[in-house]
Amino acid sequence: MKRLYVLFGLLWLMGASLHAQAPAWVTSRPVSDNAYVGIGMASIADDDYVQKATHNALADIASQIAVRVEANSLLRTVDVDGHSRELFEEKIRGSLIGWIEGHELKGSYQSGDTYYVYYTLDKATYRKKAEAKRTAAVRTGMDYLDKGREAEEMMNLVQAAQLYCKGLETVEPWMFMELTANDGGLQVNVPVELYQALVSVCSGMAITTNTVQVEGEPFKPVATPIAGCLSKNGVVVPNMKLKLAFVKGTGEVSEPIQTDHTGTAEFYVTNIASNLPVQELRISMDDSFLATLPEVYRKLIDTATWPSAKITLTLKSAPVTAYLYINENHDLEGAERQIRSLLANNHFALIEDPDAATCFIDLSSSIDMGTVVSGGMYDLNACYCTLVLKIYNNQTQVQLLDYSVNDVKVLVPVDKTAGQSIAQCVREVMRRVNRELPAKLRNMNIQ
Repeated sequence: MKRLYVLFGLLWLMGASLHAQAPAWVTSRPVSDNAYVGIGMASIADDDYVQKATHNALADIASQIAVRVEANSLLRTVDVDGHSRELFEEKIRGSLIGWIEGHELKGSYQSGDTYYVYYTLDKATYRKKAEAKRTAAVRTGMDYLDKGREAEEMMNLVQAAQLYCKGLETVEPWMFMELTANDGGLQVNVPVELYQALVSVCSGMAITTNTVQVEGEPFKPVATPIAGCLSKNGVVVPNMKLKLAFVKGTGEVSEPIQTDHTGTAEFYVTNIASNLPVQELRISMDDSFLATLPEVYRKLIDTATWPSAKITLTLKSAPVTAYLYINENHDLEGAERQIRSLLANNHFALIEDPDAATCFIDLSSSIDMGTVVSGGMYDLNACYCTLVLKIYNNQTQVQLLDYSVNDVKVLVPVDKTAGQSIAQCVREVMRRVNRELPAKLRNMNIQ
């Protein structure tokens, strides 16, 4: 503020030196015990310079009023989490400028390319109108606070949050005033009470479940329902949505469900899409109701503190049935036997009927001959080997895995037979496959 006064002072002095006929209020800021004084200026190069100068003069008056009410510690009281002061302070400044009534234009002046205006606001007139506004804001704010508390007592937390937000919207334009009221014999700060009620509306929440562990099979739903019960300080909460989600593994589950009169929502796992032996589900509060609140107030509700409940999902030992198709493009003869063994050791049961299988597995491979490499004692054939294994969901034809090893270089003595050369290529390729493929199979999502 001091800087602003210095700036005005410099401008007034410059104007006085250039224009001897400048009004006194341009060169020396007026002081009044009975009125707020606002001096505003704008460049005449702006199309709306009169409106801008007027706005700046009213902002000057508003800053004097706001400085006086900051001493009431309203913002310091609300500022309990670091960002609330920033949220409300900007709104207070804007509300003051828009609300100011009864201001009087005392003079205007143009010097060069600058336009000046001089406004006053009678302090007695301001206090009279401000008190009427304050009384209405306090009465309406308390009404929303009381209705919100009633809704919260009935555990209708969504409605309670909405009412607290409406109360804040009501008092928000008048927070430059002291908005206190009598509440049960105690003087309370209405904006602070509304604020604290909103930020704590979801505190003390807990979720309990009907089970901590369920069992299932890949590609299938889980028959056992999973129920979550939501409570606040030991009292069940109806009409609040809960959601179930995989946090380890993947699959499909019921959509978010609103709790019934007992605070309970029941979910089903409709498909398990991962063959991880142990997976994890969590029930938590659904935050979709926040969309019904004004955007500026949503951030006040800390979702990070909301409760959740863990449910462990274990897979039954029954393996996934699969049909192994050996593609006509398959040079690494004998690799299929090792692939069968690897699949059997990783939760797959190979069957002969492709129509009855859950998964369809396509195996192909190739050997490309390179140049002859001269060795110390004998020459070597450079063989470049590729193996491709693709797995599909046999019902949906969705590709679940596309695994390959490409251009593995194998050096085979030139005097080896074709069968011996292929066998050596198979050994080298399968050494890498056995190292990589099991992890791919364990993490495969069966959709």
